[in-house]
Amino acid sequence: MNGMLKKFLMCLLVCGLIGKGAALAAVVDNGSDPDSRLNMRAEPSKEADSIGKFYSGTEVEILSDAGEGWAEVQIGTAPYCLNGYMMQEYLSDSVNVDATREMEVISPYGTQSIVIRSRPSNSYDAVAMIEVGSQVHVIGTAGDYYYVRLSDDAIGCLSVDEVE
Repeated sequence: MNGMLKKFLMCLLVCGLIGKGAALAAVVDNGSDPDSRLNMRAEPSKEADSIGKFYSGTEVEILSDAGEGWAEVQIGTAPYCLNGYMMQEYLSDSVNVDATREMEVISPYGTQSIVIRSRPSNSYDAVAMIEVGSQVHVIGTAGDYYYVRLSDDAIGCLSVDEVE
């Protein structure tokens, strides 16, 4: 985390503003490697399950300082958002490389639209339907799925076979 963001975050924590409804905007900053991704974890620990891996340039809201170099974060807006923990040193108020990407929706099923799911599995609820040929903003990965940010700031998942 750059020095100014860290000082600002500490000031907000000391003043009691974060953790009581206020959030601080930040972006994932994995450095200059566009293929590098930052894990969002279920708990503030490197041993905790990964919810997904996010590219530099992914916008997050810092909800609270989870201690020992971890921040509680949210990506997207409710009800289709992700909450978890990321290491603070990889969150910044600016980014060197925006590695998020635009990809085109395709249909390996011969359909004219694809279901965007709430989590990385075809068994989760639908967030939206999107027409084949549409562009989606890819912000991260989870196994054989991409996390995408929709125009209403909702977060959803598409299979890697459903985009190119």
